[in-house]
Amino acid sequence: MNKMLPNLTAFSAGNEKPYEQMRDYFFHYMSAKNGKKYGDFDASVSLDVKEKKMHDSLMSEIARVSGQPIREDMDMAHFSMNPMIKWASFAVIDAMIDAILPETIIDSIGVYTDIRPVGFGDSASFRIEPRSLYTVSTGANSQRTGFIHKQFATTKTMTAVNHTITVEVSLYSVLAGQEDIGRFVRKAIISLETQMTLDAYNALNAGLTAASVPAALTQSGYTQAGLLKLCNTVTAYNQGAKAVIVGTVSALSNVLPNQANGFRILTDSDAMNIQVIKNFFDYDVLVLPQVATGAADYGLALDDTKIYVVSPTSDKLIKGVVEGSTLSNSNDFYDNANLTQNATLNKRWKFEWVSNATAGLVQLA
Repeated sequence: MNKMLPNLTAFSAGNEKPYEQMRDYFFHYMSAKNGKKYGDFDASVSLDVKEKKMHDSLMSEIARVSGQPIREDMDMAHFSMNPMIKWASFAVIDAMIDAILPETIIDSIGVYTDIRPVGFGDSASFRIEPRSLYTVSTGANSQRTGFIHKQFATTKTMTAVNHTITVEVSLYSVLAGQEDIGRFVRKAIISLETQMTLDAYNALNAGLTAASVPAALTQSGYTQAGLLKLCNTVTAYNQGAKAVIVGTVSALSNVLPNQANGFRILTDSDAMNIQVIKNFFDYDVLVLPQVATGAADYGLALDDTKIYVVSPTSDKLIKGVVEGSTLSNSNDFYDNANLTQNATLNKRWKFEWVSNATAGLVQLA
């Protein structure tokens, strides 16, 4: 397992097993759902078994954090009314989310996003170096200096914005095992990850489609020569940081050789997919996973008509700040007539286009 963040290590007080189990369960679920490996997990244990183990592990961790041992001689419905149990339940849920979310976000948007975690009340400052090189001029044998250059970096300060998820839960049912708390955490992680991915992608798309983007960095319609020129331009103006071709599967399908132009691919029948073309004239091709909008028309958030050309090893195009840890608040069961509880998860982040790097865009027809 990957090492946990220091604040989570401190919160777990050396008892990292429940959080490692949650990561294992989440990565197993996402891998089974997406049909590809999402992260490291134990495939020898089924998801159903892991869900049961997660419930027991979470209950044990809630008891540890609350300092209230779960008593077999007390009805769970009465035991769950303990204010310490309520507080500890959501404190553990918050920690579970923070144990997984950074890894999933970096995997989704890390190719073009620099994410900076900060503490509560802090902001992130990004130093942006000038893009231009120094001018090299012809000198003379008796000339001590040439043109004097002085460049100044700029600093961009970003402050996170709070985002919330409010759900209705019956804590009695959760603690009694009738509602799986592991599923609740899993869905919260997916929801937060989806919105953070959309925010970063929208910042990328806005930056590359702005009116200020030079025409030389935008290609209208796909041609092999046009994409190759764009890759060469982005690489050259990023001081040799090699460009990567990025887009959705639908967008990148245009990069496949066109049979009408005399190209032919010889490969096994079960391998004929976008991954056959792993590089384009030695430029890597990277697929962005599509994201659902959740709208009634089953729309997709990422634009299938755009191919992005970026240099991941240069200054990342998008900067992101994630402030503090996940926080939750809730009301009391008896505040609602049906004895349910409204739980709100709070996570603070922000993404903006802040970079000195050069990037390109192919606008497909």
